[in-house]
Amino acid sequence: MSTLAIIFLVLFLVALGALFFTITQRQKSAISRLLAEEEAIIAEERRMFGYLHDLGEAISRADSQSAVHRLIVEGAMRVTESSGGALYLLDQDGGALAPKHISDLCPPLVELTELVVTNAATNPSSLLSYLRLHSVRIGSGLIGRVFASEKSELMADLKAGHLLEGPSHASREGITLMVGPLISGNRKLGVLAVVAKASQRSFSQNDFEVFNSLAEQSAFALANAMAHQEAQAKRQIEAELRSAREIQRILLPDKDPTLDGFVVAGKNIPARVLSGDYYDYLQVDPTHFGAVIADVSGKGTAAALITAMCRSVLRSKANVERTPAEVLSAVNRIIFPDVREDMFISMIYLVLDQSTGQVTLARAGHPPPLVWRKRTGGVEVIKSGGLAVGIDKGSVFERVTKDCSLTLEPGDCLLLYTDGVNEAADAKGVEFGEERIKDVLARFSAQGALAVVSGLVSEVESFLGGRRSHDDITLIALQKAP
Repeated sequence: MSTLAIIFLVLFLVALGALFFTITQRQKSAISRLLAEEEAIIAEERRMFGYLHDLGEAISRADSQSAVHRLIVEGAMRVTESSGGALYLLDQDGGALAPKHISDLCPPLVELTELVVTNAATNPSSLLSYLRLHSVRIGSGLIGRVFASEKSELMADLKAGHLLEGPSHASREGITLMVGPLISGNRKLGVLAVVAKASQRSFSQNDFEVFNSLAEQSAFALANAMAHQEAQAKRQIEAELRSAREIQRILLPDKDPTLDGFVVAGKNIPARVLSGDYYDYLQVDPTHFGAVIADVSGKGTAAALITAMCRSVLRSKANVERTPAEVLSAVNRIIFPDVREDMFISMIYLVLDQSTGQVTLARAGHPPPLVWRKRTGGVEVIKSGGLAVGIDKGSVFERVTKDCSLTLEPGDCLLLYTDGVNEAADAKGVEFGEERIKDVLARFSAQGALAVVSGLVSEVESFLGGRRSHDDITLIALQKAP
């Protein structure tokens, strides 16, 4: 082989080696790049999994809502490697988006006023305070628009495109951001945003996809947290109501009294956890026995509180005032200032003279009592005037609320009841009514006061046909021994 051929061969081999080296270097670079991208993806996934784990732990621990809100923003910043973030949620009225957590370095994402910008120049902390208190109307500004449109947005420059009206602020310079709605099922919850300085971080399309996934997971977790908080609050309220019911039960007579020559039976059946009805017994003096039945308009906690007030006031006045009408007048004067305009209390207070069988009662807007006469077998309606407690401060109440007297003969039975009995309605809306009460009283009186109460409760339940009564039921039967 000639020298020239050898030279060409050497040069070819050298060029081939160089080419191979170049290709190898490119392959190595490509592989390194792919490995770096894979590591970045894995790191991003780890941050996402860590965020979801922390959020799940917070919900399971029943952390406060503010802690969950902070975790959502800080987690979103960590996953997307952002420098700031904000979370806005729909308020209870559903008309505005309230700021729930805004990070310290998050620039204003809402419109500012000249006054706010001026104050921020001398007091930077005032801007963050303003942002954390300023709600956004739905459809207004960047946050409101994203919420209304239900579409996420990736923006290279916060100041571009006049996204925010009003005076600007230096913190908005060179800011890139991603902002998206938080939607769980058909429920629109709010808006999540993350920001970064464009000189330090440029959000890519892949970042945007990750952010959308993060917003979706955040909305799901947020809905769960809300449901968890609501369930916990409901359980707490139910526990408090049960405690209140137990206290209310203690305030009711634990048993019917034993009277010489008379039998008394009473019963209270609440329509809900707390009752707006109450009844009570009082031994006014050695020969006079008192009984009261009352019904507060409405139900629930407010009604229960009023019944407790009535009980305390009436007990304090029963031994001071002379007649039932005077006792109810005193109760009205004390209760009236504390009763809402839409509330009132119907009451009957009676005093039995055990030596004579005479009953003196006053009726304050309550259904009239009924008395079964053993001698005739008939039922009489005891009608007397009276205004419900809490409607008038005193003068009108005292003018129309008068005492009424009757005498119980051996075997006679007096019945007091609240309107939960006569107004109990069946599936067709037909009410039990006074005539059915009279019939039950006539049928069961010969068996005793307890039989009257038990029989009337049974008849009402049968009339309702298994339906729950919409109102409290309270009864007192007073019978003179045959």
